[in-house]
Amino acid sequence: MLNMTYKNKTVQKHVRGNWYARVRRNGKMICVYGRTKAETYEKFKVLCDIIAGEKLNGKLSAIKEKTVSAQDRKIIGYTLMEWFEKWLNTYKVGNLRQSSIYGFKKDIRALQGLHNEKLTNITNMMLSEALNGIKSDATKDKAHNLLKQLFSAAFNNHLIESNPASHLPRPKQSVKFVKKVLTANQEKKFIEICLSNLKDYEPLLICVLQGIRRGEMLALRPNDFDFENNTLRIDESYDVKFPEDLRTKNATSNRIMPMFEITKRVLERYKHYPPDSRIYENIGADTIARNLAKLLLLNGLPRLTLHELRHTFITRCHERGIEEIIVQRWVGHAPGSRMTKAVYTHIDADTERKYIETMNGKAN
Repeated sequence: MLNMTYKNKTVQKHVRGNWYARVRRNGKMICVYGRTKAETYEKFKVLCDIIAGEKLNGKLSAIKEKTVSAQDRKIIGYTLMEWFEKWLNTYKVGNLRQSSIYGFKKDIRALQGLHNEKLTNITNMMLSEALNGIKSDATKDKAHNLLKQLFSAAFNNHLIESNPASHLPRPKQSVKFVKKVLTANQEKKFIEICLSNLKDYEPLLICVLQGIRRGEMLALRPNDFDFENNTLRIDESYDVKFPEDLRTKNATSNRIMPMFEITKRVLERYKHYPPDSRIYENIGADTIARNLAKLLLLNGLPRLTLHELRHTFITRCHERGIEEIIVQRWVGHAPGSRMTKAVYTHIDADTERKYIETMNGKAN
C-alpha cells in the first residue's frame, strides 16, 4: 500500500519518485518531503504535532484574553453547581477524607438558589444575599468559606474576569455561635466528674486532657500508647459513616504528642488489649454527645460541644505560657497556623484579671 495517513492527512508518492504530505498551518499550505515513505511520515507526524500544540496554546491564550469562540464559551461557561463538581473532583477528591468531601456537598446545598447561575453572571451582591438567606450561623460560615475557594479557583483558571467573592464580608455571628471553653475551675470540676464515672465519661476525659479531635479519640488503639516514653501517637481518625477511611484531617494531624499523667493512668488498663483494636469501638459518637450534654446539665456547667473541649485544652496551654509552636505540634495544626490562636484561644475573666494585676504590679 503506497499511501500512509496521519491525523486524516495522507503521505503520498510524488511523480518524481520521492514522497510528500501537505497540511495547513496558520492559513498556509505546508509541504513535507522525504526520500522514503517512512522518512516523510515521521517528518509529517512531527509537524502535525507541532501544529496541534500551537492550536492548543492559541486556544488557552484566547481563553485568558477572553476572546474565545461561542463554542468555547459554551464549554467553559460553568454554572455554580457544575463548577463545584469540577472543583471538588479536581482539587479535593483523593486529597481529603470522605467525611470532608461529604461536608462540602452538604455546604453547597445551602446555596441552592445559585446552583444554576453561570459563574460569569454571579455578583458580590448575589453571594451576600445567598449567605444572608442561610439561617444557621455555622452553615453560613462554611458556605462563605466554600464560596471563597470556588471563586478563587475559577478566577485562577481564567473562567471569570473578576472574583465576586474576593471582598465578600464574613457573615456576622450571633452570640450562640461564639466558640466556648471551660474556665480553669470549670475544667477542674469537669475532670473530677469524669474520673468518678469513667464508664460513661472516659472519652470526654481523653478529649479535654489531650485536646484531640473526636475522630482521633475514636480511632485510638493500644499500639498508639507508649507508656515508657509517655507519648500518644495520633495517625488515624474514625468516622462511623466512613469506617474504611481512617486518614486524619490533614498531614499535620499525624503526630506524636505527650501522654499526660491522668491520661496515662486511665489508659494503662488497655495495656493487655489486642494491640490493633480500637479501645472505643463499642461507643457511638451520638452516645458520647448525649453523655457530654448530660454531664454539663447535671453539674451546672456551660453548654458546649465535644470539639470545644479541644478549644479548652488549647486555651489552657496558652494561659500556662506554652509556646505557640509547641501547642500547634500537640494539636496537629500547621506551624504558623492562625487557627490555634485566633479561633481557639479564649481568656476567661479570672485569667484576664490576673494579667491586669500583673501589669499593675499587684501580683507576685
